[in-house]
Amino acid sequence: MSLPEIQQALTVLNKSNSVLLLVPEKPSVDAFSSMMALSLALIKTGKQEVHSVSPSHVPLELQFLPGSSQVLMNPQLKPGIIIDIANVTKLVEIKQEQLKGGMRIQLVLEEGVEATADLIETHVRQMPYDVIVIFGASDLVDLGSLFTNHADFFYNTPVINIDHRAANEHFGTINIVDITASSIAEITYELTLTITEQNIDADIATALYAGIVGATQSFQKPSTTPHAFQVAADLMQHQAHTEIVIQQLIKTKPLSLLKLAGRTYARLRHDEHGRLFWSILRELDFVESGSSYQHIPLVMAELTNNISGYNAACILYEDGAKQYTLYVSLGKGLGKRTKEIQEQLGARKENKLLVVSIDAPSLEEAEKRSIIKMQGIIPVFQG
Repeated sequence: MSLPEIQQALTVLNKSNSVLLLVPEKPSVDAFSSMMALSLALIKTGKQEVHSVSPSHVPLELQFLPGSSQVLMNPQLKPGIIIDIANVTKLVEIKQEQLKGGMRIQLVLEEGVEATADLIETHVRQMPYDVIVIFGASDLVDLGSLFTNHADFFYNTPVINIDHRAANEHFGTINIVDITASSIAEITYELTLTITEQNIDADIATALYAGIVGATQSFQKPSTTPHAFQVAADLMQHQAHTEIVIQQLIKTKPLSLLKLAGRTYARLRHDEHGRLFWSILRELDFVESGSSYQHIPLVMAELTNNISGYNAACILYEDGAKQYTLYVSLGKGLGKRTKEIQEQLGARKENKLLVVSIDAPSLEEAEKRSIIKMQGIIPVFQG
């Protein structure tokens, strides 16, 4: 893979003193692992201050990754004022003066320089970052409240958007989006090579390998490309801890996840005519199983791996505040209409699932309204 966007990203990163790395509120294994790999690579150069942020913190199954303990839930808030002055190349002096309730900054220019108000622009920056790198987000809305609360920052700071999905909205200043790749990690691998001058260590290799394994379901997905195998082989040569990755992501399933999956199967219902499957999870299920709502995508993956020929599979989640959320996985037939169905349901995308808020006075009514919504997207119900 040789993308000119990678060179553009490298140029921006090299000019930056402070870098913010981000994943969506509910990141995929691939996105989070790729963020960790790039973080380790940038820290290794020692050129920038690097902050990695996951709004929902570190997914349980990825806490084994090197550097994951340093991931933040929020970026650093460090407001700054930027002053642009036209036709000025040098400052003679900077003076500070304390005022009642504030401060005055005085900039002294060289003799003979013309200074008028129209030659000066000021900008307020709430965060101290020169560039943002985002992994696995279709658009900025996927970042949730982090984006909505700091929209001006995102619109006024260079954004490097890294993804491999066709649904990506190309929202970045630089878009490294390769839909021929099996994973984000493969793209991040190419970028990391340019940053570390091909000096990828075992920790970086392990994180990238984890991303590929997560995205390809341990190389079992039909969409896995020969390039993914080639990159994986290269990472093994860089001493990636492949056994640990397989043990953590494939062979080991937390007891809490197994308990939650069991509760999901116990309430599994289906409509054979529409090939629609659904189940219900309550807040108490998470408490008693020792799990969290972050496990829902994993439970959905477990569910859909064990049913065949489905049009759609759903999990209706009732939280402690009696708010209802429907998680939807589309089968192969409906998968081709994902964007259309997302708009029809008024859904957002999280971890390859469509997520719909259901307004209802009770769980029973939420279930009824959810099924009606799903019937509307499955053609067999309409005939």
